[in-house]
Amino acid sequence: MTVREELHRIADELPEEELLELRQIVDDLKTGTEAEETVSGESLAAIQEGLEDIKAGRTVSWEQVKNENGV
Repeated sequence: MTVREELHRIADELPEEELLELRQIVDDLKTGTEAEETVSGESLAAIQEGLEDIKAGRTVSWEQVKNENGV
């Protein structure tokens, strides 16, 4: 299967709502631009809170997370 055929197969399998995002990615590739992503105020606040937790030592190890979740 060629790359073109594989891409067509992938596009055919995507849910309709994800095709707009795929189209934007393809358009960006064709024009040589990158999509500009924005971060919502809520997400930015959550990121800032996480950074503050890290600075204050309020963290847990990945091993602890896995143990607590039975992984």
